[in-house]
Amino acid sequence: MVLEPLSSSKAGTIRSLLIRAWRERWSDLQWGIHIKTVLPRAVSGDIYHLADYILQQALMGPLPNNLILSYLRHSLSSQIVSYGGVIESISKYDGLHKPHCVHALLDLMQSMMKSVSCRGKPEDCLVLATSIVGGVKWLIQVMGWSTQQLLDLRNAPELSANLSLAASILHEILNCTFLTCMLEIGRREEPGTWSTCMKKMTEVETLLAGAGTIIENKDILIKTVCQLRDIQPLDSIGSKHKFDSTSVPLCHAMHSLVMLEVITHTTRDAATFAHQLLLLQQLQGLTTMQLYLELLRSSFLGLSCPEHQAYQELKWVGFTFIKVPTILYTIHVMLNGENATGESEDLLTAVQRLAQLTILLDQVDSRINCNCLEYLLNELCNKTSLISERDAQEIITKRVKESNVLSNIQKNDAQGSHPGNPNLILRAQPTVTSILKTLSNKNQESVLPVMNLLISGKSRDLLLVAAAASGSLHIFAQKFVKFNEVSMDPQPGETSKMAINRALMFDISFLLLCHIAQLYGIDVVVSEKCETFVEQWMKENMPELGRVKAPLMTTRTDQNAVEDFIRQVNVTDLDLKYNMVPWSELCQVAAVAFREVVSAAQQGAVPIQRVKELLDRLRYHLCCLPICVATWLCSHVQVVDGEQAVQPLSFLNYLLTSFNDHDASVPTLENFKDRSTLMVQIVENMAQVMKGGAQPAVNNDSMNNSSSGKSLQKEESTNSLLSSQEPLSNLLRETWKQVFPGGVITHKALATFRDLLRLGGIKWFVCDLVKTGMQSVFKSDLARAVDLIYALLHQDVVGCTLSLLVHALPMYISGPCSADLLSEPRTHALAHLAVMMIISAWLAVQQPPVKPEPGSTMSMVMGATPGGPSNYRKRTYHDRILDDLESSLQAHSVELAIARGTPGLTKDGTSLLVAVQSLLLLMTQVSRAGVVSPVTRLVVNILHELIAAPYSHTLLTLTPPALLPNLVPLLSPPDAFTYAELLAITAPKPTCQSGLAKDFIGDFIGAQTPAQAAGARRAAAKLLCVQRNLALANESFTELTL
Repeated sequence: MVLEPLSSSKAGTIRSLLIRAWRERWSDLQWGIHIKTVLPRAVSGDIYHLADYILQQALMGPLPNNLILSYLRHSLSSQIVSYGGVIESISKYDGLHKPHCVHALLDLMQSMMKSVSCRGKPEDCLVLATSIVGGVKWLIQVMGWSTQQLLDLRNAPELSANLSLAASILHEILNCTFLTCMLEIGRREEPGTWSTCMKKMTEVETLLAGAGTIIENKDILIKTVCQLRDIQPLDSIGSKHKFDSTSVPLCHAMHSLVMLEVITHTTRDAATFAHQLLLLQQLQGLTTMQLYLELLRSSFLGLSCPEHQAYQELKWVGFTFIKVPTILYTIHVMLNGENATGESEDLLTAVQRLAQLTILLDQVDSRINCNCLEYLLNELCNKTSLISERDAQEIITKRVKESNVLSNIQKNDAQGSHPGNPNLILRAQPTVTSILKTLSNKNQESVLPVMNLLISGKSRDLLLVAAAASGSLHIFAQKFVKFNEVSMDPQPGETSKMAINRALMFDISFLLLCHIAQLYGIDVVVSEKCETFVEQWMKENMPELGRVKAPLMTTRTDQNAVEDFIRQVNVTDLDLKYNMVPWSELCQVAAVAFREVVSAAQQGAVPIQRVKELLDRLRYHLCCLPICVATWLCSHVQVVDGEQAVQPLSFLNYLLTSFNDHDASVPTLENFKDRSTLMVQIVENMAQVMKGGAQPAVNNDSMNNSSSGKSLQKEESTNSLLSSQEPLSNLLRETWKQVFPGGVITHKALATFRDLLRLGGIKWFVCDLVKTGMQSVFKSDLARAVDLIYALLHQDVVGCTLSLLVHALPMYISGPCSADLLSEPRTHALAHLAVMMIISAWLAVQQPPVKPEPGSTMSMVMGATPGGPSNYRKRTYHDRILDDLESSLQAHSVELAIARGTPGLTKDGTSLLVAVQSLLLLMTQVSRAGVVSPVTRLVVNILHELIAAPYSHTLLTLTPPALLPNLVPLLSPPDAFTYAELLAITAPKPTCQSGLAKDFIGDFIGAQTPAQAAGARRAAAKLLCVQRNLALANESFTELTL
């Protein structure tokens, strides 16, 4: 040990006092009295290196001076010197060749371990952390020196004792979370010292490994050194939630998310949903086997659930047998690496568990009319190889023996009954690939037969479902867009046959695109550039829920064009009827002409019968023309009063009820019946959207089974929300009561919740849904409510999370709903919901942004970005409220702890961080009251959940500095924070990202500057010491009371 020269009079005085104390043999109490006369009041002896001088005096000879060492112990207990100063002084001692002196220092250090702490400033606490790093380094040096000497001398009891004692101290450090957390802070502060320490650990490990039988318990010593080298105190923070399949029959969040995926996000990429499920696995504490089982069970529950609208069963079949195998394979690769091959034991176990659900499988098989488990296993074997054929055959054989319905199904198959939908859709999947290849051909003559096949209702819907489930529907639609554009204008030298084929191509492609847009959303058809006629027409004219469009609002009437149009549709000769006709202009003129005809009919200038005959002529001419007229009728009815809407409604109704009244004397193009049937479906869907109800998906079979379309005057269940006189809050509670007992969202309930979000707005929907769900009292009921709310808010995960943070949670923290938190489980449930939504939204807004999935009509995507396909149409009420909320948050972004423009931080990400920071500031204001209340418990539970949540590092950096100092003195176990939690929230450190994490969030966003990181380490060290002092005080009080 080398000390600095005595350059100050105070240091000389301390040295003289030590010599006098030794000569006069002072007791430790006398030493304490005299040293206080030397040191200034409230000044630590560390400033004058008091511990260094005492140790130098005590360790001058080969044996330690125990009297002088007692002075150091007394100075430490009376807080004349700090623990950090003493440990730092010990770590400077280099006389390792004096084993007895080393042993005395080891005894001193061991006696300090149980009460190590600091009561000084944050800087002093940080010194303690760095001194612990130095102390560990010195202990490793002692172990290395002792081991080397033992190898040379073979027998040295004092060295063996020092080796065992040093390892024992290291073991105590490992078992004390306070010391390991301080060690973490110290090695962040001094990475160079820790790097040297790591090298010495490796050297000691090598020495111990080659020591043979000379050193006792060397395996334990090696284990201690390895544990110290690999110690990560933050890893002790695990998920607070473990899914217990024995007490919970179903993962309700999983089933609800699957329902939302199938109905709302039908065409979304399988990898996106796989990411969402992997996040759910981390948030809910699911094992991989449970994740697979819950996904499979949810899929089969959806197959057994009665459909609310036609065509939904086909969506479930396509999802279960085409998309689910892809999702399972994607999850398997993400968890096991890209090179992972072979079978999955977890998936095999999950399928075996699924096969035991006989009642569910019998219900599904009876409804679908086939052995659904066999079809799924065949896909898993053939497409993914995750299950072997032998295992699959064993499961199928066992399933056939246990089933009560498969024997009847097999008998019906033997009699030649209609095959089930899984068989049809799986057979349609390779057809999709071949059709896409055919559609790549630019020759219309070779493509037209495929178009005629697709216009047929028998195969069209199956092919579309197969394309949607396999992720190729957008490619399908773009092919149709291309052929629609090519067939739009006449070509030079066009013959009459070519003109007819071109007209037929335009009509079929237009009808198919309208049909796809209604079933899967306009975003499937409309690309970002939106350059073609049909894309622009859909953007401006196609009715959508919540968006009022006004076609022809600024279009002036060209009488010559109208007269030419009327003359054109009245031509009966096919050779002249379609020759040299630009169909885009005809579609635009059709609506203008019909507007003039309707205006004349309302004034009595044109008989009603003539108007209906014109509609028939339009249908005979091309079936796309009545659709263009219907879009104007739907928009016109919405902007006029009731009396003026009567006649337009009657014309719209005529389009739906007269499709069977075909005048055979009027020449038409091929496949008129199929085209006309599809046209009626499209118009009927438009009418439903016009009335404000759900946008139905009507399949061809249901249309063929009825002699006429449904009348528009008939009340529809999908229109009940607009026609109901009940407040939306009552409707929400009634729907909640239907789904909450079983925890399963039905098709009808999901449609109602979607309409409630659209009509009531995001703020009302989130606040009322949370308030309704938090009415439960029991823990199991609240857990089920949280799962359902979590899934329902994924209709717009980012927008709903913003509203939850800005509107709903403040009601419970500082608003009128705080009294509802008196039931203890509610605080845990609400905190769990809030953090799950925050993490889900945070991952949703990462760059690169997830492309908005086609089919989303209300930006129901994981991070729709401005300027994307979801923003080119008129805003809905939902959009306007959300935009206002985001504008308000953006206005406060200057106060954000993370600078705007940080790489990887999107506009939505900035809004989310501002909302989280505003919530944390509100929590800080509440904590200043200094009392323990249900609101305080909610604040603490939110912090507990946020610390344990994955990917929360950036969010934790937003914590206000005053929040935890306000809370820590108020809390006692089990609510108190652990040392690891305090370290995680005050000085968060990004975890080492696996390949899966990188797929989720990419590079780390919002890394701290060196100055910010240093300040965070000081604050963390101070807070850990405060918690340590409180714990030591409680222990002392307990000992005194006992």
